[in-house]
Amino acid sequence: ESPVTDGRHVYVYVGNLGLWAFDLKGKLVWTTPLEANPIYLDFGTGSSPALAGNLLVIVNDNEKQQYIAAFNKQTGKQVWRTNRDLGGKSQPVQRSAWATPFVWRNALRTEIVAIGPGEVVSYDLAGKELWRMSGMSATPVPMPFAYDGLLYINGGRGRPLFALRPGAKGNISLVNDQTSNEYVVWSHQRAGTYLPSSVAYDGAVYSLTETGILSRFDAKTGKLTYKTRIDPAATAFTTSPWAYNGKLFCLSEEGQTFVISAGEDFNLLHVNALDDFTLASPALVGERLLIRTEKRLYSIREGKSAANAKHGL
Repeated sequence: ESPVTDGRHVYVYVGNLGLWAFDLKGKLVWTTPLEANPIYLDFGTGSSPALAGNLLVIVNDNEKQQYIAAFNKQTGKQVWRTNRDLGGKSQPVQRSAWATPFVWRNALRTEIVAIGPGEVVSYDLAGKELWRMSGMSATPVPMPFAYDGLLYINGGRGRPLFALRPGAKGNISLVNDQTSNEYVVWSHQRAGTYLPSSVAYDGAVYSLTETGILSRFDAKTGKLTYKTRIDPAATAFTTSPWAYNGKLFCLSEEGQTFVISAGEDFNLLHVNALDDFTLASPALVGERLLIRTEKRLYSIREGKSAANAKHGL
């Protein structure tokens, strides 16, 4: 799990231990212990917490009892907890998942979207179910995200990539050979990925597999623009891709960052080596790029000379 911050406190969640809040000087503000639950094959937990206003939200899909819960971020006291029980009669063999919930603030409402084994479920801020959709993998990891008014759901390895419009209610699952319905704008079969989350940039959605296959889709229509291996050396990816300044960046487990031009044509521009093992997705914070490898934490930003040249100084 990755910590989350509101700029005043840092909130830490360790799935089988509990929650902690620290101020920005590292002083403990509160802690809330949580019960330990078994995880499929003892893989451990991986779903990070999310902030929704005054609520700190966690999802714990485990082998005993799947649940989503919200805590007061000021005190750590539980506000509500809702059991998930995903899958019904078609419930997967295992019940564990590792996907981080996403707080979707759309034009109609704010909802908490949580992918689990076999299904994705959205909740209101009181923990009441709004809608659900089947089609997720049995071992979901990628996180949902919103872009240009739509919600994008990566169903996991071998499963579809979905684009949804706001306002859904009830069961919105696709049936038979459907690729869309009232709330599913489009879906693309087998476009989901195992570990990396997809990223949207400049009118497109990019999905990267753990084996280095990159696909580009039109964000509005779902049309596949290209699907290709990044490079013969690009073979293992856990981190999610990121994009800025007209480029897409894919960081491999071996510490190589493959820089690809954004656009309809695939073009590998550079390969930057950190010479260190990495599994954590980088973070963009203001003008800085933060990369955590096995041995180091990197803070990268544009040099003064490059910035001055860009602005004509």
